[in-house]
Amino acid sequence: MDRQTRKMRRVYYGLIVAFSVLIVLGLVNVFSSTFVGDRMIGNTYYHLIRQVIILFIGVIPALFVYRVDYTFWRRHLGIICFITVTLLVLVFIAGIHINGARRWLGIGFFTFQPSELAKLVGVIYTATILSQLLDKDKPVELVHAMSHKKKAPAWKRWKLKPERALWIPLVLAILVAKQPDAGTAIVILLIPVIMVIASGAHISRAKLPILVAVSMGLIYTLSAVYRRNRLISWIDPWSYEKTLGYQTVQGLIAIGSGGITGQGVGTGVSKFSYLPEAHTDFAFAIFAQEWGLIGSIVMLSLFAVIVYCGCMCALHALDKYGMLLALGSTLYIGGQGFINIGMVSGLLPVVGVPLPFISYGGTSLIVNMAAAALLLNIAKKNLNEAAREAQMSARVTTLPSMKEETKSQFPLH
Repeated sequence: MDRQTRKMRRVYYGLIVAFSVLIVLGLVNVFSSTFVGDRMIGNTYYHLIRQVIILFIGVIPALFVYRVDYTFWRRHLGIICFITVTLLVLVFIAGIHINGARRWLGIGFFTFQPSELAKLVGVIYTATILSQLLDKDKPVELVHAMSHKKKAPAWKRWKLKPERALWIPLVLAILVAKQPDAGTAIVILLIPVIMVIASGAHISRAKLPILVAVSMGLIYTLSAVYRRNRLISWIDPWSYEKTLGYQTVQGLIAIGSGGITGQGVGTGVSKFSYLPEAHTDFAFAIFAQEWGLIGSIVMLSLFAVIVYCGCMCALHALDKYGMLLALGSTLYIGGQGFINIGMVSGLLPVVGVPLPFISYGGTSLIVNMAAAALLLNIAKKNLNEAAREAQMSARVTTLPSMKEETKSQFPLH
């Protein structure tokens, strides 16, 4: 086995181990953070059972994503985007209200959150459009001069040209922001923007659209009282520890009280009605309290392994589409992980982004498993290609030696 094959094998199995450990830790954390409340309703294992059922349901689409060639998503991009936009529009018509927001569609006892699917669809769309441009050796520019005629008006001389790579993510982000769900909308748009930049976009030529985008983002953030309160509580949570900053302060207390080794699995005290959303957005706080600094480092290391292996998949992908798809999938999982941990630890504002595989939630777990399967699909293809090239190289090197051996056995006179 040559060096390249060994490297791709380490990447492939590194991803499998990291995803598997995160899923197991997620199930343990869901049970630990919910059994107190579940015991009050007469079923200590209610949330755990639901999460396990969702896990087995998620295996079906994950296996499909893993086995089918990843170019399948590029060929069916139109229908995928249409279904996603339709689901997001249906949320406004027949969505379920939970905690003052309309983000879910109900099918019997099962609820589905289309915005989670929109994150991954935005990645697939951006990867498809950018790969088409790169395959044709076209530059990825955010601003394009349409006309240099002095008499032409400004709106004709200059035109926003994100090369179509950001239009669908922008539409998805706007629909999600109207639910309202600002955190998810930011993720939907931020990952494609990073992908565009990584593809070689000239940011210096996009000063005007960047300024407009930042201005619109600030206006949107400050237009609602609860979003302004989140910024205020993020800047100085301890001054509002009983009101606006209560959740952030309780999260910091939970993390700090874990110490080096933690209070022990199931024995953390913050889940006893102290920390809101202990099993969803602030699941990491409970994990840090019960597993301590050592457990937190382990979790950060698992996400770091995913990011490293995902970048290796992108660097050694067989084509531009696979490279961008691997990059987007890595940003989807690793980016959300670090955003959530930063949010819980007070480094970022509370934006409602779940911790992949750890936070309780059916739709997020299914989509996370699909994204993991997509990354493993690319890693497996890289491994197979490296092994095939190694075999071909071995055959080429053995042919001359066989010829020399034949000559020595049957010398010509």
